[in-house]
Amino acid sequence: AVKAEARERFDTGLHLFEKGENAGALAEFKRAYQLIPNPVVVYNMGLVYAAMNRPVDALDALTKFLGDPGTAGAEQKKHAEEVRAEQEKRIAQLVVLTDHPATVEVDGVEVGQTPLGRPIRVGSGSHVVAVEAPGFLGSRREVTLAGQITETISMTMQPTDTRMAQLVVSAALPGAEVIVNGKRVGATPLPASVAVPPGKTSVELQRAGYRTSAQTIALDEGAHGELSFTLEEDPAAPASLKGRLVVSSSEPGSDLTVDGGARRPLVGPVLLPVGPHRVRVDKPGYQYAERSVEVVNGQDASLQVTLEPTDETAARLDASRSSRRAAGWTMLLGGAAVAVGGAVFAIVENSSLSTAQSNYDAYHMKYELPGLSCDPTIDPATYVQRGCDTNHAQVQDPVDKAKALRIVGIAVGAVGVASAVIGGYLLGTAGSGASTAASASSGATSLAAWAGGGAGGLVLTGRF
Repeated sequence: AVKAEARERFDTGLHLFEKGENAGALAEFKRAYQLIPNPVVVYNMGLVYAAMNRPVDALDALTKFLGDPGTAGAEQKKHAEEVRAEQEKRIAQLVVLTDHPATVEVDGVEVGQTPLGRPIRVGSGSHVVAVEAPGFLGSRREVTLAGQITETISMTMQPTDTRMAQLVVSAALPGAEVIVNGKRVGATPLPASVAVPPGKTSVELQRAGYRTSAQTIALDEGAHGELSFTLEEDPAAPASLKGRLVVSSSEPGSDLTVDGGARRPLVGPVLLPVGPHRVRVDKPGYQYAERSVEVVNGQDASLQVTLEPTDETAARLDASRSSRRAAGWTMLLGGAAVAVGGAVFAIVENSSLSTAQSNYDAYHMKYELPGLSCDPTIDPATYVQRGCDTNHAQVQDPVDKAKALRIVGIAVGAVGVASAVIGGYLLGTAGSGASTAASASSGATSLAAWAGGGAGGLVLTGRF
């Protein structure tokens, strides 16, 4: 049973790693190793650490594997050596000196007590180093280290008999540097409160393209305070510090809010300082959507947002689509039937017109040509006396009637075609019936119709 679970854990870890779910893969590999220690599991843990940008852990795991590879093949050992060499290049050495014994934390994780027995191994990049000791004020510092170098920093501990105060600094604008009492403590949004000594504390927020904002606050020992900042764009900032943001919404008439500012209609691109921004798109009847976007100079940052309808809006859209489909089918089928009936009627009357016209032509050739008995140019009294007017009406009236009825048939057919066109349009734009913004507004439809000569057609195209 233990072997079966270990094998299942190992296979699950491989599957998660292939999907890019590194944290889950690492947990499965650790559990598998707890059940049955196997060098191949250590090898895979080293690869996961490397993918998670944890070069120190990756180096330790791969070194452990290469020290005892077990039955691993030559290909795995070669790959482990290559990855270990890459990770080793990304590791820096950090020496922390304090004037009093203190606990050292790197990025919120305790790593030892000063004086340290050996340098702290950290991955290349930026790190926040903090030192704390009873009876002393904590101290924080951000350091940026390149791989394969050794950096030494000295941190002074200030004695105090009072408890630190906690200050929460917030701003709707992301990526702004937070400077407390002249020292940088991070960038917005800060993950936690900042420990500050009791008394007056000054805080500044800075970001390129914005005016610097500063506030002060006085806190008692052990107190909790909060400062909220709103940074304004600097109109004098150079064009090189600006870029365009193009936001599109699934719902026309949506509103846009950038970095907690004023709402504006979502129309056209927005010019913003380069860097990260927090964007909110909303519309009455729909759930708002918030996204983070990076604006780069010289490029358009594009963002497409799909708004999900609220329950009330979804129900209304479903009802509207149902009604639209019912009306569409009614008009499409009814219009088609009317169009066919009108066409048949017009064809029948056209046949009657042909017969009536033939009779009229025969009468005209026999009686009404110049010099014949019912020549219209003869004396009107004689024309009437001979009954020519009555006979002419008897052959002319069927022709006129057939023409009129044919026009009626064509008109009825045209009305039917128009009704079918409208019904097809209603069906094409009614959606699938799913209560989502995507089904309500996605895709595009186009209609084309033609009619003439007693016939017509409808072309409906759609993309969904």
